Amino acid sequence: MLRAWWCVCENIFTVVTVSFSPIVFVECLIIRDYCGALKLVKNMISRIRPRLVTFDVTGTLLMTKLEEHYVEIGSQHGLFVEPRKLARSFKNNFMQLSKEHPIYGKHTGLGWRNWWRTIVHNVFKEQHTSVSIDTLDKVADSLISCYGTSRCWCKYPGTIDLLDFLQKRNVVLGVISNFDQRLESILEDTQIRRYFSFVLTSYDLGIEKPSLPIFEEALRLVKYFQEKEILPQEAMHIGDRVDNDYFGAKSAGWNALLIKHHNEVNEGTVPKEDIFESLKELQKHFDKVLRMS
Repeated sequence: MLRAWWCVCENIFTVVTVSFSPIVFVECLIIRDYCGALKLVKNMISRIRPRLVTFDVTGTLLMTKLEEHYVEIGSQHGLFVEPRKLARSFKNNFMQLSKEHPIYGKHTGLGWRNWWRTIVHNVFKEQHTSVSIDTLDKVADSLISCYGTSRCWCKYPGTIDLLDFLQKRNVVLGVISNFDQRLESILEDTQIRRYFSFVLTSYDLGIEKPSLPIFEEALRLVKYFQEKEILPQEAMHIGDRVDNDYFGAKSAGWNALLIKHHNEVNEGTVPKEDIFESLKELQKHFDKVLRMS
């Protein structure tokens, strides 16, 4: 709203100042000053010291080499696959199953473990049509186990530095992730669980980002664990998905930032000042914000 007002005021000032009428000119100056004040308020709001910062996990703090792990574990069971075909198949199957059984089958009776078994079965059957169900089950169980540990996940550069930096400045940290019940063990095994006051997954809550209730639940958890009342405008969410993370948080009245990790991202209408290429760049941003507030 403030951005829209400022644009309107700038246009009014540009048009009206061409007039030679002193009265009109004075009125224009008043409008310009008012709009300048609005812009100042907007900047102040964007620089409010965040009391709560929540993170998405996959693609934000942790990364995986999916094709590498699927190829490796598949080959251990005699299933050799072409990585590029596997990657395309995984993406298509993930999207389709997410529509048929959203939130990893939480509400459809499938459950997260069988949800992932279905993905693995479909992906490998596309390149091995005659493979047995028993073999596919073994591959699926191996991958499900692997993806519950640090063996299949690694931290993005700057993850520990950023979390440590924010924690030392008394910012409450949390996780809001569209993930299944393995997330706690993954965070423990990658040695970053200790930074977070709470870990909120879509599977546990039964609601996923970008839905408003998952962000509301995060504020409730802060009040429960930290005994702190935090307003939406004092909270910030950081993630790599434009719709789920950035606009999901914005719709909840939170502040939000988008992390790209130098990947191609459909940024849409996300302001450039809210987009960061790396966690190291993000830490520099927080250093300025927390220093000024």
